[in-house]
Amino acid sequence: MIIGFIKSFDPNLNSLLFPNYISSLIGGIFGYLIIWLIIFAYKKIKNKEGMGLGDAKLLAAIGFWFGWTSIPFVLLFSSVIALLSALPSLIKKTKNLSSQIPFGPYIVLGITIHIILRHII
Repeated sequence: MIIGFIKSFDPNLNSLLFPNYISSLIGGIFGYLIIWLIIFAYKKIKNKEGMGLGDAKLLAAIGFWFGWTSIPFVLLFSSVIALLSALPSLIKKTKNLSSQIPFGPYIVLGITIHIILRHII
């Protein structure tokens, strides 16, 4: 996370891929808070842990590296990919709705798709 924020002060980096330091700082805070709020709300509603803070830290690092504008796209892409990969197991009844599915790999796939498609988006 620290390296992602420090690199935002370098004016020689590609500004289309790497944001300035303000966007980087907002992205890190926004990335952490959005997952933290989901975790907090789920814990208040269900009285049990739904996610770990590792996902929040990963999304914060992505926010520091790629800015706050990448966070909604990464969340959308990673959620859709996670749903599409879990759906066959739910249909076959090999997993149920309370099964634990790690979300971190899908976040990584989401940022990969965002980097590849950033010119289109």
